[in-house]
Amino acid sequence: MKVSIITTIYKAEKDLPRLLDSMMAQKSPELEFFLIDNGSPDRCGEICREYAQKDSRFKVFTLKNNIGYICARNLGIQEVDADYIGFCDSDDYLEPVGYDYAVDKIKKTQCDLYITAYNTVSDGNKVVCEIPYDVGVYSGKQVMNKILPQAFGPLPRKAVLHGFAWKQIFRRKIFLDNGLNFKSKIQPYEDQILNIEFINHCELICIDDVVIYNYVVNNDSITAKLAANFDGQKEWNRLVLFYSEKKCRATTDIQKEALSNQMNTFLYSLFLCAAKFKESTAMQLAKELDRYLDRAMIIQMLENTSKNNSLREKIVKWCLSHHEYRVLLTAMRLGLRLRG
Repeated sequence: MKVSIITTIYKAEKDLPRLLDSMMAQKSPELEFFLIDNGSPDRCGEICREYAQKDSRFKVFTLKNNIGYICARNLGIQEVDADYIGFCDSDDYLEPVGYDYAVDKIKKTQCDLYITAYNTVSDGNKVVCEIPYDVGVYSGKQVMNKILPQAFGPLPRKAVLHGFAWKQIFRRKIFLDNGLNFKSKIQPYEDQILNIEFINHCELICIDDVVIYNYVVNNDSITAKLAANFDGQKEWNRLVLFYSEKKCRATTDIQKEALSNQMNTFLYSLFLCAAKFKESTAMQLAKELDRYLDRAMIIQMLENTSKNNSLREKIVKWCLSHHEYRVLLTAMRLGLRLRG
């Protein structure tokens, strides 16, 4: 069995050695580290080649021009020759022998998808992020009934399965046989759609609580930059596209319920970002949001939310469904002031 870990690399020479060192520390000969130099203008390509000389498990694939990390990942899926594939971000790093453990677990279970816990690392502090399922091997109807719904969103007392492709290892054949890939048009939510599509084709999924990956909070990441340079209309357009992509894949009531719960959370986040603009009054912000928000679409997004959601979630739904944007923004600003 061969497991190839695909890493797309661009302008990462500062953090790259940490990742490559952590890869080289894995012991399994069944691991391959497929490094895509995505047209990086710095020393990334040179660093990758240096490590490839030290360890034959490193394979370097060089692109002349940057094609974006999503397209590069899709290219990697096609180019590797492996039974299973995983993904890494160049500013993160692996836990010691974590992927050795994952390889052994996959060999024992013969699963189509391996999902595990991970660490979030911020200012050197690690916090374990658990997977929102009980540990075990799920098959057949269990995959559809117990795993797939939370890929659409959260349910009461059941958290959403976040996308984050790097916390999973996939059977490559499922990608190839079903024409699956990451969809760049819905960045940064492309991994969530991929999760749904992939899980739909799985017969066996292994859920584990062993941490193998360290996700480093990076203020220069794409997601962080989107938050720092908040553009309400662009975020709304992304949410509409994201909702449309998930809605057409939701075939059961529980999937639709989970999706509506997630849209409630996403819309809350959009309004919270808007509420932080101190130079505008709540009335001014409400008018600005009303300029591009589609009220009918919002009602559709929220129509299937869980009846026993939290009070906050119910208030958010009521305000949005009844066009009380100013009330919601005022309440959010009050909450922000109280939290200091």
